[in-house]
Amino acid sequence: MDRDEQMTSGAGHQVVRADHGDRAGRAWRMRVAGATWDEIAAAVGYANGANAFRAVKRFFNRVPEPDRELVRSTWRERHETLWRISLEDAAKRRPGAVRAAVALARSAAQLDGLDAPSRLELVNPDAREFEQVLEELRRRTGVGSPEPDLETIVDAEVVEIDDDRR
Repeated sequence: MDRDEQMTSGAGHQVVRADHGDRAGRAWRMRVAGATWDEIAAAVGYANGANAFRAVKRFFNRVPEPDRELVRSTWRERHETLWRISLEDAAKRRPGAVRAAVALARSAAQLDGLDAPSRLELVNPDAREFEQVLEELRRRTGVGSPEPDLETIVDAEVVEIDDDRR
C-alpha cells in the first residue's frame, strides 16, 4: 500500500483506506484493458506503478494479465494513427520518414504474426539419417572429405628456370 492507504492507529495497528477495494478494482480493470502499472498509478492515485501492483496483489491475491486481443486491438489503432502520420511525413520528404514508416510497418506485421515463416518443419534425425546428411554435405562441398589416397600424391620438387632458357 502507498502512504495514503497505509496509516497506523495510535495502538500501532494498520488502518486501510475505505476506498482501497474500489481503487484496487479500478486498477485491475485498467490492467486487463492493457494499461501499464505506471498508467494505472497515475489514474487511480497510487504513488507509482510498483505501489499499484502491490495494492492489487494484496487485495486480490494475484495480478491480472491483460486481455491479449484487446491489447492487440489497441496497438492496431495506434499503428493506424502513426501510419497516417508517417505517410504525410514521407510525402513531405521529411528526414527519417521512410525509415520510420518501414519500422512501423514491420512492427504492425509482427503484431499480427505476418512476419512468421509460412512453413516450419522440425526434424530430429536418428544417427543413420544424420550420417547420410553429413555424407551428402561432404560429397557436395568437399569439406570434411576423407584423406586422399597417399599413393596418388605426386612427390615433386620446384625448380627455378633461368630467363635464358625460356
